[in-house]
Amino acid sequence: MKTVKLYGEKSMAKTKTLRVFEAFAGIGAQSVGLRRAGIKYKSVGISEWFIDAIIAYDVLNGKGKPPVLPSYEDQLKYLSKFTFSIDSQKPIKNLTSIGKKKIEQLYIANKRCNNLGSITEVQPDQLPKMDLLTYSFPCQDLSTGGKTLGMAKGSGTRSGLLWEIERLLKGLNEKRCLPEYLLLENVAAIKADSNKPDLDQWLNFLESIGYKNSDPVVLDASEFGVPQDRKRCIIVSSLHKKYEIDGNLERNKNYSALDFYFDNYKNKTYKEEADAASLNPTVSRLKMWDINHRDPVTSKTIFHTVTCNMDRNNNAGMVRYSGYPGRWFRLLTIREAFLLMGYNVGEYEKIKKLGLSYRRMNKLIGNSIVVNVLAAVFKEIFKEETK
Repeated sequence: MKTVKLYGEKSMAKTKTLRVFEAFAGIGAQSVGLRRAGIKYKSVGISEWFIDAIIAYDVLNGKGKPPVLPSYEDQLKYLSKFTFSIDSQKPIKNLTSIGKKKIEQLYIANKRCNNLGSITEVQPDQLPKMDLLTYSFPCQDLSTGGKTLGMAKGSGTRSGLLWEIERLLKGLNEKRCLPEYLLLENVAAIKADSNKPDLDQWLNFLESIGYKNSDPVVLDASEFGVPQDRKRCIIVSSLHKKYEIDGNLERNKNYSALDFYFDNYKNKTYKEEADAASLNPTVSRLKMWDINHRDPVTSKTIFHTVTCNMDRNNNAGMVRYSGYPGRWFRLLTIREAFLLMGYNVGEYEKIKKLGLSYRRMNKLIGNSIVVNVLAAVFKEIFKEETK
């Protein structure tokens, strides 16, 4: 089995336990990034409504024994206090439709990870004391792959959920218990001219309650140890200083794409994963091949951005594959996608055990954050506290 040397694995001195709350938590890349950076931290809670992501978060980051399971009826009674989604886009109408096993997994994950549910329903009084709040709010309405509806306050767009963080911070400010640090991560298009007025409004709000904001910086994952062309904007806000992020980060371009590519199809597992990623050669996919193919894959290959649906134009990459009758190319396997997002094989294997389909796994990893980038940012922010 190939092993990938992880960026940022070297331990740092630990003198402070950082209390972290992850809004729009996904599968918990922020927590994984903190561990990779060697930061001593404690997750005090999350906000997430996507069922698959909540369960996956618990698999990767849940700590301690699972809670004692009450009756199925009591599990439902507890979970009915929250709004959940099975597709991350609309609320589920009938929770029982996901089945008893998943109800149990969701109950355990919600309890163990202190999930407060949909950000729209979280109240300031519910929030635990925290030192760091991370908020990687939905990018669909900012991304060029979406409809560019924007993130204006009151717009009702998914990217407009940013302003729920304003509501919560106002409440915390009234209680004089603002977190010391904030970390925003989103697509580079957040800096586009069309979004600049809303971003400026957001940053001005943060300044009005005492935060000092770093200059928005766009970081490319390919500079941090993974062969993926993924550009994301990072903004760090702090109550005590303005951070200069870009120039001080530890970068790593010493890697080979071949360490992220699994084409040894004599290995039964890799063959099965390749079969799941293989495609019928439709007209639209042949066009995709012309745009996205990475054939042959070499040590210098850089893949496109891993998205939550790689079966579309501008996907992460298509490679030659003849192992499945009638199909001669494939998308990246989910294993490859996880590694390209900075997760290790062990972390991928934990999520794989959930038994989700290719598309559902693709959605989880495509909506995540590159762990390597987060680790580099966290090491820079907390270098003083961890000396």
